[in-house]
Amino acid sequence: MITYKPINDTQKIKALFPENLINDNDVFGGYEGFDEDNNPVGKCLVRIDNYKCYFDFIECDLTDKLLVEGFLRAGLNYCANRSAYMCYCSLEEISDVLTHLGFENNNGIYSGDIPTLLKGSCCK
Repeated sequence: MITYKPINDTQKIKALFPENLINDNDVFGGYEGFDEDNNPVGKCLVRIDNYKCYFDFIECDLTDKLLVEGFLRAGLNYCANRSAYMCYCSLEEISDVLTHLGFENNNGIYSGDIPTLLKGSCCK
């Protein structure tokens, strides 16, 4: 079982994620994933700009679709709880999971409304 722990502290986010992704204009949040033995299994970063959110970064075993879906769902919930409605992602390496969750592909930019995306599933 994987535990997804939120990262809200700006300094910790800056330490865990590439500096070029972080700016002072948007709200950022992230999640770290841990297995049963508390070993790290990955992390993700989301950015919120008004009612839009962007899934900017994921680092985990991308062949584990359930793990990728877990990070996506954690990020979507984080954004929804901060009044975001639409989500955008251009991470081509997780395109299959994005599509199965209900994201629509528009020239490499995947998008969808968060309530609909949270209803979808790629791994069941």
